[in-house]
Amino acid sequence: MRYNPYIISLLPFLFWTCSPPSFSLPLNPYADWAKNNIGLQSKNLPSLQGKWNTRVYPLDPKRLDTLIAINAIDGIEDIPKPTKDLSSWKFELAEIQKSFPKEVNDLFDSLVFGIYFVTDLGSTGLTGIVRDNNGKAIGGIIFLDSDLFVDGGNDWASKKESTAFLPSKDHSIQIHLDDDNTKGSAIQFIILHELGHILSITKGHAPDFSEEKRDFRKFPLFDGIWWSETYSPYEATFFPERNKIKFYQKTPTLSLFPEGKFLYKKLQNTGFVSLYAATNADDTYAEAFAEYVHVILLKKDYKVILSTGANSEVLLQNPITKEGGRRFRETFQSILKKPNP
Repeated sequence: MRYNPYIISLLPFLFWTCSPPSFSLPLNPYADWAKNNIGLQSKNLPSLQGKWNTRVYPLDPKRLDTLIAINAIDGIEDIPKPTKDLSSWKFELAEIQKSFPKEVNDLFDSLVFGIYFVTDLGSTGLTGIVRDNNGKAIGGIIFLDSDLFVDGGNDWASKKESTAFLPSKDHSIQIHLDDDNTKGSAIQFIILHELGHILSITKGHAPDFSEEKRDFRKFPLFDGIWWSETYSPYEATFFPERNKIKFYQKTPTLSLFPEGKFLYKKLQNTGFVSLYAATNADDTYAEAFAEYVHVILLKKDYKVILSTGANSEVLLQNPITKEGGRRFRETFQSILKKPNP
């Protein structure tokens, strides 16, 4: 899906007893699209053949309909167009495929039905869940906007993070993903994030996107973290600022300092492994999966750095390895267990 868009042992009980008086599950505007769109039905897609990185297809009328339909729901007027030359993007994905451990590639091979590079997508990436003839979620397709992959991974992630805050002359925020800072590192992190969305639905770890009302209270991974897609019980206790965190806003309201620094400090006492993970329940899972592979399997860093003049301070480092990431870490360890030799 698109999202622009601990005290762990002690607080869940408190969260459950501090229910907001007006809480009710919101209607899911994507339910019909996720359930019935023809471009997301397996019978209208190529079969799972070859390795996942070879399943790069030109935008066709059915997938264009899929994008136009969701853009209408989101109020996005852009009409996506096919990326003309796919050869360089196939090369990038081939290099990424080589860098992944076997268990990650196996997961991609079994779940990703196709990758579509387009322009004017309306966001960097978008995932649709693929269903069989009985409506069961069996995988997904990933759309990527080729025009938005012009920066290295660190630069892309830093620009994205900065959109949550008011511009500042005195302070800046940087995300460090790796030392190379290549375009490929940006694509790698994004497709891991998108696979996380697919995984959450196909494994039954989150309510299906086709449900009219998505109740996250029924799912253990989100216990004490989310009730609905956009309401976290943290807001009723120590993190009332959570609902102010928004990315890609034309008029952000949060200052990078001191508000931003304070937000990152609070993140360390939550189940959110990044600031973006705090924006909604689905991205909590997707960010955790991307970070798990990036940090634990690929042994790279995820660091948030606040710079003030010549001085810098690490505000967050590899949160998936901390207590807040434990339940997700254990889940992904179980899914990605290495096969016996």
